[in-house]
Amino acid sequence: MSKNGSGQNAGVAALPLVSAIISVAFFQLGGVFSLFFLAPLGVFAYGDSTKRAWIACASAAIGNAIVFLASLIVFYDNQTVDWGVFAWKCGSVGLVLVFWTWITSPPPQTRVFSTANRIIASGAVVFILFLLDVFRDYSGFLRQIENSVKNALDFMAESGITGVDLDAIDVREVVSVTISFILNGAGLAVMMLFFAVNRQVSVLFARLGKPVKASRLADYYVESWLVWLLIFALVGAALFRRAGIPAMEAIAWNATTVCLFLYTAQGLGIVSYYASKTARSPIARLFQVLLAVFIIISPAINLFACGGMLVLGIAENWAPLRNKDGPFLS
Repeated sequence: MSKNGSGQNAGVAALPLVSAIISVAFFQLGGVFSLFFLAPLGVFAYGDSTKRAWIACASAAIGNAIVFLASLIVFYDNQTVDWGVFAWKCGSVGLVLVFWTWITSPPPQTRVFSTANRIIASGAVVFILFLLDVFRDYSGFLRQIENSVKNALDFMAESGITGVDLDAIDVREVVSVTISFILNGAGLAVMMLFFAVNRQVSVLFARLGKPVKASRLADYYVESWLVWLLIFALVGAALFRRAGIPAMEAIAWNATTVCLFLYTAQGLGIVSYYASKTARSPIARLFQVLLAVFIIISPAINLFACGGMLVLGIAENWAPLRNKDGPFLS
């Protein structure tokens, strides 16, 4: 084989490792970057083969394990390493990476599941992981929530926010309400959004270079019967709350969360349908990517945008907002 051929093959083989290294760096940096540590793997997965996407996934898992081990050795200062903590962290991150790669590059036998369904399943599994982590150190979790609440109250006091009697606020009651909020759909919503946002960012950046193999949101529709599940779940949540059955109330609220997520995805599909008609040049597409990223990372704007897309998605049950039979422009 010629030297040029060997060099080209080596360069191609290095691409999964490069995406894995960027992913590990994002995760370890923390802050906003850690929220998008899956995106480098996603951009690579949507632009390359399924096999090489799984190689990148394994490389990222190994890379995070090496960093975890190094940090534990340094932290314990040559003392006994807590291998339980090491195994839990590596296993949790590895499982997240596996489910992420299943979303972006599913094996042929699992492609019968839509991307939205894979995101829901992955979010549910990671939410269960989160709950297991909470119960593993529940007292530590309570302290963390309590500290967050106290910091928020201190910030309100220092900022001079009026209209709230801070002295009358019971921190323990706020902690209890926060935990209930997490269990009743908020926790699952965060996990699904984590995968959904990384998926959309990955597709947007991957499409800047060339067409990708990802399914298009512009073609996504929710089954019509889902609106009834949403209605029954909301009614059930209210009834179970009134009857004082918290376990069933939590199930109803989480079912509601899944329905709302799917309708938000349908609303995003409507926006994507019309955006695809205008973004015919690379510059227009780049502008859309930057605008989407700006909306995603803006705390107030992203909630407003999600609410608007949710309304659009539900409204399409009664108003034909897209032409299903018409051609879709890319």
